[in-house]
Amino acid sequence: MNGLIWQAIYNVINAYNMVEMQSIMEPGQGSAAITHAPDDIYVRKVGLLEDTVLSIEKPDDLYCESISTDLRGVERARIVYRSVLAFLHRKGHLRFKPPRDFADD
Repeated sequence: MNGLIWQAIYNVINAYNMVEMQSIMEPGQGSAAITHAPDDIYVRKVGLLEDTVLSIEKPDDLYCESISTDLRGVERARIVYRSVLAFLHRKGHLRFKPPRDFADD
């Protein structure tokens, strides 16, 4: 697999390692802090992964069918991410190996 694609997949996986924090002041109650995962960063990184993969491989009909949806935002990004991984697997760029069994050595 291309190192660029591997890094793009890794970036998508690590998108939720970042946390956005907001602090607000409320009269009479003091300050409050709100933290949340940055969904917009995840969506953008999935888009970059899709662009990278589609610049290397031409999409097949199954891929185009799997991403056709009316969903938007994070829900669509999750569908696209799963579709990209399945597409890479079908094209032979991604292999899933079983864990190593030390008893076989």
